[in-house]
Amino acid sequence: MKFFYYSLIFFSCFLSAKFNAQAPNDTIANGMAFKLGSKLTLKLVKNTQNSFDYKVIKYSEFSEQFKIFETEKLFDKSPEKETIEVIFGIGYYREGKEDKDYQTVMLSRNNYSFPLQFDAEIKIWNKEEFERTSVTPLNPGTRHTELWPYKIDFLALINFRNYSYQPK
Repeated sequence: MKFFYYSLIFFSCFLSAKFNAQAPNDTIANGMAFKLGSKLTLKLVKNTQNSFDYKVIKYSEFSEQFKIFETEKLFDKSPEKETIEVIFGIGYYREGKEDKDYQTVMLSRNNYSFPLQFDAEIKIWNKEEFERTSVTPLNPGTRHTELWPYKIDFLALINFRNYSYQPK
């Protein structure tokens, strides 16, 4: 487990430097962290643990604040097949006139033909460590929204895998 966290820290630092240049990254990893204000496209790569590593094939900074329920225009009209698109930014409810209207948001779209599950960790602005957060599975061909009512500096996406519903 220590190896995973050291790898995550290494890739976060490495990617942060690489992303500032706004260039796609050739690194393939099981988990990477992205700063608030990121728009990226991921390509999955099958690994030996019957899950997926991934690489970033497109990256740009994303400073636009957006209305949370009006996000369709933020995604490409013709997405590249077999990719995952992610926007990690700030959204708002109503007209965004009050502080309580703003949320940290992760928007995603699964352009694969099968459902995916993944793990996520966040680094909140006033804490030193990443902490696990819950995320919903990504159904094929659909957009997803995750919301947090506080500022998050970094989001780590980890361990993508096929998803199949397991009733409890």
